[in-house]
Amino acid sequence: MLIPNLRIKALFPLVLLLLFTVTACGPKASDVGDSGAVDSGDATSQEPTEATPVDEPSAVDDPDAVAPEEATGVALALSGEGVLVIDQQSGKTRTIPFETDVETSQIAISASLGEPTDTTENSECGAGPMSFITWSNGFTINVKDDQFVGWTVRLDTESANLTTVDGIGLGSTLADLEENYDVGVIESSLGTEFDASNSLFGLLDANEPNGVITDLWSGVTCIFR
Repeated sequence: MLIPNLRIKALFPLVLLLLFTVTACGPKASDVGDSGAVDSGDATSQEPTEATPVDEPSAVDDPDAVAPEEATGVALALSGEGVLVIDQQSGKTRTIPFETDVETSQIAISASLGEPTDTTENSECGAGPMSFITWSNGFTINVKDDQFVGWTVRLDTESANLTTVDGIGLGSTLADLEENYDVGVIESSLGTEFDASNSLFGLLDANEPNGVITDLWSGVTCIFR
């Protein structure tokens, strides 16, 4: 009956050895946080990271794109009845006839030429006192009794590039005029003067088919002969 006691005594040192080994290999108190979790040394495993925001794709500028303000524009054409204002995008044409009030006329023309740069007056015109509104390109409208009554283009200014819808302007010839109008030519104190269908008036450098228009006007003017 002594054999069991001997077995227990023999196993007792082995049990003590195992307990000592487990205690030595266990976590230290300094490695345990307040919650009792073991610090693994990897910070990213302890707290979730915020998702990195994704930038929205930015619009890419098209080098061939036309700016909105350039996509639309207003052109001005001359007429023996006034002026034509042409929307270059839609092609729509608006006529500003003589005897239109000056405010409406000025706004319409300014849509093409910008704001006027000069206003003058002359009280001694044959038709009575008149005022003259001029734009930076040299184009001038004649105003009488607060109405747009005539216009003039000027040589050596950008207004010299203005033409009728038929292409008649400074630099056109008498032959060009005769293709589109019933033309009369006289010699006056001003020079070789023409009347094209009683709508366009001006001067030629010669009374011959290749004579060139050097001055052009229409409507009521303030010209002294």
